[in-house]
Amino acid sequence: MTDPEMMSIGVFAELVGLTASALRFYDDAGLLRPEQVDPSTGYRFYSRSQVPRACQLREIGMPLPAIGEFFAADTDEAARLLDDHVTGMTTEAERLRRAAETLAASLRAESRRVICTLPGPVLAGAVDQVSASTGHDPDIPVLNGVHMETGSGCVRLTATDRYRLATRTLVPTDPTCTTIPPSPWSGISAPSTLPMPSPTSAHSDTTTPSGSQASIRACT
Repeated sequence: MTDPEMMSIGVFAELVGLTASALRFYDDAGLLRPEQVDPSTGYRFYSRSQVPRACQLREIGMPLPAIGEFFAADTDEAARLLDDHVTGMTTEAERLRRAAETLAASLRAESRRVICTLPGPVLAGAVDQVSASTGHDPDIPVLNGVHMETGSGCVRLTATDRYRLATRTLVPTDPTCTTIPPSPWSGISAPSTLPMPSPTSAHSDTTTPSGSQASIRACT
């Protein structure tokens, strides 16, 4: 007759945070035998005294052969096995972190496409000239920035506060934009995102050093 203090495999599994199939696996491997087995049904029953061992099996995270070796080892050998396991887990975590960073960087790169490339000082000068005509109306935010659009092999910058209108047309330096114009694109950039540089440098979506090229990018 089964002891009423015993727990069925399902109850015990829920208590220790393991699945019933994992407990059967540990039984078959000789790592955690049930306290009792019903001879007529084959049902497994566990006691509360087995909870610590089951929790250790869950938390240690070792491969099954290593778990068996760990519990059979003396203190020094068990400590060595545990150190090896932690080192391996740390190395794997670092590998996964680097892989995740690489994937995230590639996703961010794919989310933008280069519309065209302009000489940095040329773009900076054009932005400087037209941004003086931007407005400061919180009710009409479209007037507070510089409107950029591409098409027909050129880039057009426009700004207006409804009373003044300034526009500049620039020709990209990259052949792909001038010989094979991309599909028309337009966007608004606030003056704060296009800071006014010195004549020897320029800014687009990123800071560009002296004499460099400024790429206009759009989110896809």
